[in-house]
Amino acid sequence: MKKKFLNDQTTNRILFVLALIGVAIALYVTQSFLRKSPIVCLNSGCELVRKNPASYLMGIPVPAFGLVGYAILVVLTFLRTTSKELEKKLLPWIVGVTGGGVLFVSWFTYTEAFVIGGFCTWCVVSTFNMITMFTLSLTSFMRERKSIS
Repeated sequence: MKKKFLNDQTTNRILFVLALIGVAIALYVTQSFLRKSPIVCLNSGCELVRKNPASYLMGIPVPAFGLVGYAILVVLTFLRTTSKELEKKLLPWIVGVTGGGVLFVSWFTYTEAFVIGGFCTWCVVSTFNMITMFTLSLTSFMRERKSIS
Protein backbone atom coordinates (compact mmCIF):
# COMPACT_ATOMS: atom_id res chain seq x y z
CA MET A 1 0.00 0.00 0.00
CA LYS A 2 1.35 3.38 -1.01
CA LYS A 3 1.68 5.90 1.83
CA LYS A 4 0.37 9.44 1.31
CA PHE A 5 2.96 12.19 1.47
CA LEU A 6 0.44 14.63 2.99
CA ASN A 7 -2.96 13.78 4.40
CA ASP A 8 -5.93 16.07 3.73
CA GLN A 9 -5.87 17.65 7.17
CA THR A 10 -2.19 18.53 6.91
CA THR A 11 -2.65 19.81 3.37
CA ASN A 12 -5.52 22.03 4.49
CA ARG A 13 -3.42 23.43 7.35
CA ILE A 14 -0.63 24.25 4.91
CA LEU A 15 -3.16 25.90 2.57
CA PHE A 16 -4.51 27.94 5.50
CA VAL A 17 -1.03 29.16 6.46
CA LEU A 18 -0.14 29.97 2.84
CA ALA A 19 -3.42 31.90 2.50
CA LEU A 20 -2.55 33.90 5.64
CA ILE A 21 0.89 34.64 4.19
CA GLY A 22 -0.82 35.74 0.97
CA VAL A 23 -3.13 38.07 2.91
CA ALA A 24 -0.15 39.60 4.72
CA ILE A 25 1.76 40.19 1.47
CA ALA A 26 -1.26 41.56 -0.38
CA LEU A 27 -2.23 43.79 2.54
CA TYR A 28 1.26 45.26 2.77
CA VAL A 29 1.54 45.91 -0.97
CA THR A 30 -2.05 47.19 -1.29
CA GLN A 31 -1.58 49.74 1.49
CA SER A 32 1.61 50.94 -0.23
CA PHE A 33 -0.31 51.37 -3.48
CA LEU A 34 -3.13 53.25 -1.76
CA ARG A 35 -0.85 55.49 0.30
CA LYS A 36 1.53 55.91 -2.64
CA SER A 37 4.36 55.07 -0.28
CA PRO A 38 7.53 53.18 -1.19
CA ILE A 39 7.48 49.41 -0.94
CA VAL A 40 10.38 47.79 0.90
CA CYS A 41 11.80 45.55 -1.82
CA LEU A 42 14.89 43.60 -2.84
CA ASN A 43 15.13 45.54 -6.10
CA SER A 44 13.74 48.66 -7.75
CA GLY A 45 11.02 46.66 -9.49
CA CYS A 46 8.43 47.15 -6.74
CA GLU A 47 8.39 50.91 -7.18
CA LEU A 48 8.42 50.60 -10.96
CA VAL A 49 5.38 48.31 -10.74
CA ARG A 50 3.58 50.41 -8.10
CA LYS A 51 3.87 53.60 -10.15
CA ASN A 52 2.83 52.06 -13.48
CA PRO A 53 -0.79 52.54 -14.64
CA ALA A 54 -0.84 48.90 -15.80
CA SER A 55 -0.82 47.92 -12.10
CA TYR A 56 -4.37 49.21 -11.71
CA LEU A 57 -7.52 47.53 -13.05
CA MET A 58 -10.47 49.92 -13.30
CA GLY A 59 -8.58 52.20 -10.90
CA ILE A 60 -8.13 49.42 -8.33
CA PRO A 61 -4.58 48.37 -7.40
CA VAL A 62 -3.86 44.83 -8.60
CA PRO A 63 -2.73 43.71 -5.10
CA ALA A 64 -6.24 44.48 -3.80
CA PHE A 65 -7.59 41.68 -6.01
CA GLY A 66 -5.00 39.37 -4.48
CA LEU A 67 -6.06 40.48 -1.01
CA VAL A 68 -9.68 39.54 -1.73
CA GLY A 69 -8.67 36.19 -3.24
CA TYR A 70 -6.40 35.26 -0.35
CA ALA A 71 -9.03 36.36 2.20
CA ILE A 72 -11.58 34.07 0.53
CA LEU A 73 -9.05 31.24 0.73
CA VAL A 74 -8.45 31.89 4.44
CA VAL A 75 -12.20 31.59 5.07
CA LEU A 76 -12.62 28.48 2.90
CA THR A 77 -9.66 26.63 4.39
CA PHE A 78 -10.78 27.55 7.91
CA LEU A 79 -14.37 26.43 7.27
CA ARG A 80 -13.08 23.08 5.97
CA THR A 81 -11.90 22.32 9.49
CA THR A 82 -15.35 22.78 11.04
CA SER A 83 -17.12 19.67 9.70
CA LYS A 84 -16.58 16.56 7.57
CA GLU A 85 -19.34 17.71 5.23
CA LEU A 86 -17.69 21.08 4.57
CA GLU A 87 -14.31 19.41 4.23
CA LYS A 88 -15.58 17.63 1.11
CA LYS A 89 -17.81 20.40 -0.26
CA LEU A 90 -15.30 23.26 -0.05
CA LEU A 91 -12.29 21.59 -1.65
CA PRO A 92 -13.57 22.12 -5.23
CA TRP A 93 -14.11 25.80 -4.37
CA ILE A 94 -10.55 26.07 -3.09
CA VAL A 95 -9.27 24.47 -6.30
CA GLY A 96 -11.38 26.94 -8.30
CA VAL A 97 -10.25 30.02 -6.40
CA THR A 98 -6.57 29.00 -6.53
CA GLY A 99 -6.92 28.10 -10.21
CA GLY A 100 -8.37 31.56 -10.87
CA GLY A 101 -5.55 32.99 -8.78
CA VAL A 102 -2.96 31.23 -10.92
CA LEU A 103 -4.54 32.67 -14.07
CA PHE A 104 -4.57 36.13 -12.50
CA VAL A 105 -0.94 36.05 -11.31
CA SER A 106 0.12 34.63 -14.67
CA TRP A 107 -1.53 37.56 -16.43
CA PHE A 108 0.10 40.03 -14.05
CA THR A 109 3.53 38.40 -14.35
CA TYR A 110 3.18 38.75 -18.13
CA THR A 111 2.19 42.41 -17.61
CA GLU A 112 5.22 43.00 -15.39
CA ALA A 113 7.56 41.42 -17.93
CA PHE A 114 6.23 42.84 -21.18
CA VAL A 115 4.30 46.01 -20.31
CA ILE A 116 5.92 47.39 -17.17
CA GLY A 117 9.42 46.04 -17.73
CA GLY A 118 10.13 45.17 -14.10
CA PHE A 119 9.23 42.67 -11.41
CA CYS A 120 7.99 43.38 -7.91
CA THR A 121 9.61 40.92 -5.49
CA TRP A 122 6.42 40.68 -3.43
CA CYS A 123 4.40 39.89 -6.56
CA VAL A 124 6.82 37.14 -7.53
CA VAL A 125 6.59 35.62 -4.03
CA SER A 126 2.79 35.84 -4.22
CA THR A 127 2.85 34.13 -7.62
CA PHE A 128 4.83 31.18 -6.26
CA ASN A 129 2.56 31.09 -3.20
CA MET A 130 -0.58 30.89 -5.35
CA ILE A 131 0.93 28.24 -7.65
CA THR A 132 1.86 26.19 -4.57
CA MET A 133 -1.66 26.54 -3.17
CA PHE A 134 -3.19 25.48 -6.48
CA THR A 135 -0.88 22.48 -6.77
CA LEU A 136 -1.61 21.33 -3.20
CA SER A 137 -5.37 21.81 -3.51
CA LEU A 138 -5.55 20.12 -6.91
CA THR A 139 -3.47 17.18 -5.67
CA SER A 140 -5.75 16.82 -2.66
CA PHE A 141 -8.83 17.04 -4.89
CA MET A 142 -7.49 14.40 -7.31
CA ARG A 143 -6.56 12.11 -4.41
CA GLU A 144 -10.08 12.47 -3.01
CA ARG A 145 -11.68 11.77 -6.40
CA LYS A 146 -9.49 8.69 -6.82
CA SER A 147 -10.49 7.32 -3.41
CA ILE A 148 -14.20 7.72 -4.27
CA SER A 149 -13.85 5.72 -7.52
